[in-house]
Amino acid sequence: MISADADVPAARPPLTVALGPPEHGVARFAVDCARAAGTTLMEVAHVDDLPAALTGCPGTPVHLHITDPLFGSTPDEAAGAVESLSRDRPVAVTLHDVPQPAEGAERCRSRARAYRRIATASGLVMVSSEHEHRLCADEGIAVDIVVPLPVPALPVPALPTPARTGAAPTARAVPSLDPRSVGVFGFLHPGKAVDVVAEAVARLAADGDDRVTLRLLGAPAEGHEEYVAAALETVRAAGGRAEVTGRIDDDELAGTLGAVTVPVALFRNVSASGSLNTWAAAGRRPLVSDSYYTREMEQRRPGSLLLASGADLAADLRALLDDPAPTVRDIPPPGLDELGRSYLRAWRGWLT
Repeated sequence: MISADADVPAARPPLTVALGPPEHGVARFAVDCARAAGTTLMEVAHVDDLPAALTGCPGTPVHLHITDPLFGSTPDEAAGAVESLSRDRPVAVTLHDVPQPAEGAERCRSRARAYRRIATASGLVMVSSEHEHRLCADEGIAVDIVVPLPVPALPVPALPTPARTGAAPTARAVPSLDPRSVGVFGFLHPGKAVDVVAEAVARLAADGDDRVTLRLLGAPAEGHEEYVAAALETVRAAGGRAEVTGRIDDDELAGTLGAVTVPVALFRNVSASGSLNTWAAAGRRPLVSDSYYTREMEQRRPGSLLLASGADLAADLRALLDDPAPTVRDIPPPGLDELGRSYLRAWRGWLT
């Protein structure tokens, strides 16, 4: 595997392609990487438009951020799109949403086959966690380098003040915490275990906590609108409150995340997650389930996460609603500069 810290000669960075809707997490990350590394960025809304967009720069090396649904209606179509591009130019890729058994055996096999083809067609293959590297190795997907996801720089960093009585302020504070809210952040789908969180909040409401609120901080992922609506109804039927905000503007993100009483990130099958780092950038320590990835994140930044007991989520939430102090942390420095340096080192090792 290539070292991200290799001291290698300078080379002109590749063109970074941000493929997909601008609000898509992978497309947004591609933009962040390009800006952090100072490389040229090309934003393309749909994969069908990509070949034409690249005609003006024949043979130019490109870096693609890949999750298969953005590159084709099937995993094999996605692999074919990357293979086609690689015939005309050098291609580097960052693989996102890497295949893993937890998504189902047949789906994992289909996606792993496509990701192997993508890796074979690419001169440099990157992932965003050691856990992703292990998952790829298990499926025979060759990976060259791991570059961890960064803590983002939120426009208005915020720390909720009530839980930090007597502490010296380290960032601009939001007015107050929500009275008793449980927040799930990001695109909302079953992988975020929204239903599990909703059931726990409903238990609290049914036990007489009529002020408890489930706040879903984002929009339903495509095709999961009914799933999100069912989670809201689970809480409301038990006498609690529930809401979904829709997409949150960047300049409101820190304040919104900072105001939630209890941040929660109970992923079902996460391999790398930008939302954990976004919670950190808002000065929050989310409640997480035990997994390879959350253990890796805690090792990288000790004290950044709260581990759920695994036995009684409602009890865990009740304790933190009563005393949210453990959910608040000092804001770590943004990691975009190091992200840019890591990408530049990797590209130099590839292109020289």
